[in-house]
Amino acid sequence: MAAKKRWTVTTSGEKSLSEVTKHLRETGFDVDQVLDAIGCVTGTANDDVAARLRKLPGVVAVEAEPGIDIGPPDAPITW
Repeated sequence: MAAKKRWTVTTSGEKSLSEVTKHLRETGFDVDQVLDAIGCVTGTANDDVAARLRKLPGVVAVEAEPGIDIGPPDAPITW
C-alpha cells in the first residue's frame, strides 16, 4: 500500500459540508479537521483515495499539503 499524505479538500458549497465529509470518510479519507468557515476538510489518504475524492459531488479540489523543512537548529541560512 502506498504511503499516506496530508491533503486539503476544498468543497463547492453545493452540498452541505457534513454530507461531503461523510462521503470523504466512506471513500477512505481519514479526516483530521473540518474547517466550516472556509469549506475545507483536511486529512490523510494515499494517492489512489485522493484520485477518487476528486470525483465526489461537492468536491472542487484535492491538494497535497506541502512539506515544511526548516533545517537544523544551527544552520547559517534559514530561507
